[in-house]
This record gives sequence, structure tokens and C-alpha cells, in this order.
Amino acid sequence: MGIKGIYGEIGPGERISLSKLAIDKYEEAGRPLRVAIDVSIWQFQIRAGQGGSNPAIRTLYYRLLRLLSASIQPLFVFDGPRKPAFKRNKQSGHNAGSLSNVLTKQILKLFGFPFHIAPGEAEAECALLQRQGIVDAVLSEDVDTLMFGCGLTLRNWSTEGSRGNHSPTHVSVYDARATKSGKSGLDREGMILIAMMSGGDYITEGIPGCGIKLACQAARAGFGKSLCRLSRSDTAGLESWRKSLAHEIQTNESRYFKTRHLALTIPESFPNKEVLGYYTHPVVSSASKINKLKEEIMWDEEVDIPGLRLFVAETFEWVNRSGANKFIRGLAPALLVHKLRLRGDRGDSDFEDLVLRAMNEMELVRAICGQRIHPSTDGTPELRLIYHPNDIVGLDLNAEEDGIEDYGRDGLAPAIQDNGIEAYSSDVAPETMRSASPGKRSTPTYDPTQPEKLWVLKTIAKVGIPLKVEDYEASLR
Repeated sequence: MGIKGIYGEIGPGERISLSKLAIDKYEEAGRPLRVAIDVSIWQFQIRAGQGGSNPAIRTLYYRLLRLLSASIQPLFVFDGPRKPAFKRNKQSGHNAGSLSNVLTKQILKLFGFPFHIAPGEAEAECALLQRQGIVDAVLSEDVDTLMFGCGLTLRNWSTEGSRGNHSPTHVSVYDARATKSGKSGLDREGMILIAMMSGGDYITEGIPGCGIKLACQAARAGFGKSLCRLSRSDTAGLESWRKSLAHEIQTNESRYFKTRHLALTIPESFPNKEVLGYYTHPVVSSASKINKLKEEIMWDEEVDIPGLRLFVAETFEWVNRSGANKFIRGLAPALLVHKLRLRGDRGDSDFEDLVLRAMNEMELVRAICGQRIHPSTDGTPELRLIYHPNDIVGLDLNAEEDGIEDYGRDGLAPAIQDNGIEAYSSDVAPETMRSASPGKRSTPTYDPTQPEKLWVLKTIAKVGIPLKVEDYEASLR
């Protein structure tokens, strides 16, 4: 997706830890970093999920857990009925009633994440939301958002370096002002011209024989800006613009290009007015709808834990006690971070009674046992917290069945012990049942009632459990 070869021109962006971006915004503005996400891009990516029941939705589930733990406030944006009918030569019609959209909206509601339905293309709507200050940035996988006027784009949320686990920690940051003032010198209008000349999402081929280098030179010469100033109904103006571009490309009279391109012919149908309009005047929400969204959006709805438990049981077949353990193991760390931030945001940690404050903190965190500076957060200080997973999630584990079924066998021969059947009926994960290799420790069975440790950004810990942080810091002096 996007413009082929564009990153060679604008560069890889500034690689920054998403945790650092989030905490910097929190400390600056007193609220989390707010990010718009084009749902269709995520739906396309998660199709690669494999194994188990509904792997695509399960991949989305784990992404949402990471967002919950990142101390950011996402706003998911769905494509609307007036998005362009074709993209990259494929039909891209509105699919509001598709199974994927229905399940996606269901799981977003369970996580308490807000979503918004654009009138047209979600990517253009995300850029508008950023310009209007509803969100701070757009999390995308290409820089098409720059063509729609987005000021700050985050892409390539992934791991940094080859050591440690492979959880995504960093994003590539593209600031529109830095891109324009940098080596590439490209602005929104220039990016639109590049997409029109060398190929983009709406017309993949562009001008025959025109590559990214030539298109960028034309953009830096100002042809994108002069094109976008013209009305699409100004036939004479567009014709004059096309002839001027063709003359400069073939003669290089004004020295805009590195060389002349005598063989390159610009078709008389260029620029395609309809495609130009997709970029310059995309269908987006009106000012009144944007103002209404600002007033009505709910950023921190409660996570519906009973609803999520039922969802994962039905959708991923995480049933019985083993399924409950898997559910708690994934949710508890993210939910702990979320609850700590909310305590600070809502003033839950400001009780006058110190004893009551201490008791409330103990319900979340039992102790602090370490601190660190780590590359995964670009050196943002962290504290290591000890907590009990099910104290955070609050499931009634006694209501979960143990998963061992009573069954019989009917056969011609006498029944024999079948360890394979027993393995599959056990609530212990298959990998924990295997014998440990010589010299290696076996993985212990996960118990959500036993203490676990988690690295949490120090700023989040300080707003959620200030007394414990004060006591820990005092113990170091």
C-alpha cells in the first residue's frame, strides 16, 4: 500500500519507543497519547494469523491487549459508504455488515475502546481527526496519511533489535513539518503529485515510464502545489499545467530535473480528475459532526471482563479452568497498567486516609522489587511490581469447570490406557506436560492466584500507587 519507493525519499522516520511517546504526552498534557487507527489496515494484516480457532480475531485481541498496556487512548476508524469504489485495482466497497466488522466492533466495545465510522475512507478521516486535535497522531502502515494532511504519523509498530522477546516496542515517527523541511522537501501537495505521477493506491501505474525519482523532482519544483491550487473544473488551467510539466520534463529548461526525459510522454488524460479529487477533497466528516464527536467521545470506558471472558470462550475456545488461566495470563498485566493510570486520572489515589489509600494500593500491587532503564522504552524509567493476576482480573475461578469429562468407550477389544486421550482432556497445556530435557527446567503450570512480576513505567506507577513508590524510593536512600 502507498507509494512504491517513497521511503527512499523521505527516509525511515524517527524510531521512537511507543512507551516513551505515550509517557512524554502524559507528562506534558496530563492525559494519554491519543491515536487514530484505520481498522481496515489492521483487518488486512491480521488475516495472516494462524492456528487455533478464529486466528485473525485472536491476533486482533492480542493487539488490543498491547494497546491497553501502552497507556495510550486509541480511536478506531471504520471505512464508510462513500469511500472510493476501487483501490489498487481492486474493489474496495463498504463492508459495514461484514462478519469481520461485526466481530471487530464487538471486541472493541468489550475492551472499552471507542470507534468512529467515517463517511468515506478511514485513512482520510484519521488525518482529519489529527488536524482537528481529537487525536495526536495516526497509527498506520504507510504514509498515505501525509497526503491527506496528517501532521504526525506512526508506522511500523514492531520490535527493536534482535535480542529479547519480539513484542512490538517502537514506531517510526513521521512529522509532516520535519518531512517538508528535511532532505526530501516534500509536503502534502508534493506527495499527491508523486502518487499521481509514479502510482499510488488509486492509480497504480501513474505516468508510463515515470519513476519515483522523477516524480519527486517535479514535486520539489512546485508542480504539486500549483496542481492542487487548481479547480478540477478548470479544464483550461489543468491543460496549461500539464503542458508546462511536460515541457519542463522534456527540455529541463528551468533545471528542475537532473536530466531531460525526451522519451517520456504525459497522456492527455493526466491528471485524472476523479483520482485527484480523492486526494485533495476526500469525503470526511463535517465540522458539526467533528464537534459532536469531540463532545461525546468516551476515552476510558470500563473493560467488560465478564463479557471478554465469554467472548474468548466462544470465539477462541478458551473454555474451562485452563481457558480461564490463559485469559487471565494475557489480560492481567495490561489491565494492571490500565488500572494504575485510571487511578491517577480519576484521583482514586488521593484519599485523605493514609490507611485506606495503602489498602487500596495493596489490592493492585503487593510490592515493588526493582527498577531499571531499558532500551525497550528508550531509557524511560521503570519499576518492577509484584501483583496477583486474578486480583486484577477478578474472575470467579471456582465457577470455571476443570475440563475433565467423564466418558466411556465402546469397542470390540478390551479398553486399554490411552495416554494420548488423557493428555487432551487435561487442563494442563501440552507443552507443560512434556518431560523436561536433561539440564533444562520444566515450565511450571501457570497459577493466576500466585504472585507475578511486571515492569511498569515509573510515571504510571507513581500516579497509581504513590505511597508504595514513596516507600520504595525511601528504602533505597
